[in-house]
Amino acid sequence: MGINNRVLFLFSKGISHIGTKLFTFALSWYILSQTGSGLSFSISLLVNYLPQIALSLFAGNLSDKTSHPNRILVLCDVASAIVCCLPLFHLGLVSIYCTIFLLSAISAVFNNVIDTHLINLDGVDNAGMLKKLTSSAQFITSGVNIAAPSVGGILIRLLPIQMFAVINIVSFLLSALGEIWLKYRQRRTGNNARNAGMAQRDGRAVLSYMFGQKKLWTFFIADSLGNFCFSAGVNVALPLIVTTTLGISSSGYGLISSSIAVGSVLCAMWRTKNPGDSRLQYPFLQLGMIGGCMLILALMACLPYQGAWVVAVLCVVMFAVGWLSVDINIKAKTTIQLFVDPDYLGKVLGISTSISFILIPLSLVIAGGMTEILPAFVLPMLNGIVLIIVLGILWFAEYKAGSEVTDHSL
Repeated sequence: MGINNRVLFLFSKGISHIGTKLFTFALSWYILSQTGSGLSFSISLLVNYLPQIALSLFAGNLSDKTSHPNRILVLCDVASAIVCCLPLFHLGLVSIYCTIFLLSAISAVFNNVIDTHLINLDGVDNAGMLKKLTSSAQFITSGVNIAAPSVGGILIRLLPIQMFAVINIVSFLLSALGEIWLKYRQRRTGNNARNAGMAQRDGRAVLSYMFGQKKLWTFFIADSLGNFCFSAGVNVALPLIVTTTLGISSSGYGLISSSIAVGSVLCAMWRTKNPGDSRLQYPFLQLGMIGGCMLILALMACLPYQGAWVVAVLCVVMFAVGWLSVDINIKAKTTIQLFVDPDYLGKVLGISTSISFILIPLSLVIAGGMTEILPAFVLPMLNGIVLIIVLGILWFAEYKAGSEVTDHSL
């Protein structure tokens, strides 16, 4: 039964993600093809971020209170299917923005409930199984992220935009049908009743808990720093360096960009077979290596473009970035699920998600402004240096504090 339950979980998550990625690709193409406006496209990104920032703490509260997570998951999928009907009645920028906003709001609740209660899913009997299931879900997500744009690019020539909405509606309903049958064990209880009462009443108690745990606070600081530096040092800098600074062709840029996705998929596949240990220790080395990759990217931007070898080097670097990013994500998420007090888990996940989504657009805005006045190589150079230095300080502080590293099982 446990195996069937895990398969059912992966099926539900995968089928809804396939429909969503195809739908969002189609909406993005429609906005750009109809308006040709970068501002209109930027607004679509903004309305996708806002609900995640605003609703993450609410989602955490809801997750902590519910004892029947599959009911909320089914309601979220049904609600998402209803929202996808908006473009069927009226196809325009306003309805598209409303659709993106509402789907993002529902997703904030859905993802928090999934992450909070995954540890209680029937069939997840130990820390190793939790990491394997998280890795399998990441493998599906990364694989769909690679395939969906290619498939969407073909289908967009054959199907009207409304058909992508229909595909997404069907995918959400199939996902809901699978989630009805998911079985969860009785939820773990926290350390004491006082924790539960404080967690319900006072959001400040959650923050106090988060940063009062000597073995956890570095996770939140390092992860937030990593998201901030990665957004500017890779997401913004890479396209500029490849296309503008080095003048690499579109095919070369495609190879370099896809290398990140390939690294992500292979890392997720590797972790499904080799979940590794479950230590309460942030992966400083892996994140520091991403900082090193940013420095290599900056170095490549300072060299004159000399053909295929530069593309090959950048492909290897971006492959490493993709691999390391997924490895860090799996480690950070499963560690929080394993070690955070169950009375606080949903809220802690919500707050950490909100912080990440606040910092990412802030990083993009700052990086975009810097590119107007400074060479593109400055972005990965500064962010790589800052990331490595701050990580070194955090690691040294944790080492000096004598934090213990322990194995953990459910």
